[in-house]
Amino acid sequence: MTRNLIHFIKQIVPFTDEEIQKAEHLFTETFLKKNDYWVKEGEFNADIVFVNKGMLRAYFVKDEAERTFDFAIENQVITATNSYMRDMPSTDSIQAVEDTSISSISKENLEVLFSQSAKWERLGRLIFQDYTIEQEIRLRSFIAETAQERYERLAKEQPELLKRTPQIYLANFLGITPQSLSRLRRNIVKK
Repeated sequence: MTRNLIHFIKQIVPFTDEEIQKAEHLFTETFLKKNDYWVKEGEFNADIVFVNKGMLRAYFVKDEAERTFDFAIENQVITATNSYMRDMPSTDSIQAVEDTSISSISKENLEVLFSQSAKWERLGRLIFQDYTIEQEIRLRSFIAETAQERYERLAKEQPELLKRTPQIYLANFLGITPQSLSRLRRNIVKK
């Protein structure tokens, strides 16, 4: 378990060093090169992934076009939700946008931790609540906001994501074309 992950966990729930040490063997450290996949559509992978360094994107394919719907950068968590929640093959792909170092835990090992300790169960609940809220905010933004409003909110809340994300993925995430993203950026600069 990396220092990043330990720090992340302890910020949410006050674990002792001993409690962390007892769980360390249940986590796996993996390095993904840029463009490597953590999971591809149709594969089963119910692991929970924590990004130590780098960036992952989650997307699905519709009408032969990729639709990016989530990113995870340092100190964020991501999973193939369909596999984790429903024990089904993933309907999404998760791919490294940059060289990425991750820590992961299988659903089975996470269930072991949940059964052994109320603290681990609380950690899982709090992370899931945060993830659910973020997904609802994103859904609402597509219903109620313009592309420019979504861009400006992202610039305010996650400026690092704007700097690091390739334009094609960022435009896709915002629900616009790369050309529209270029125009939007020019209009914002003119203000």
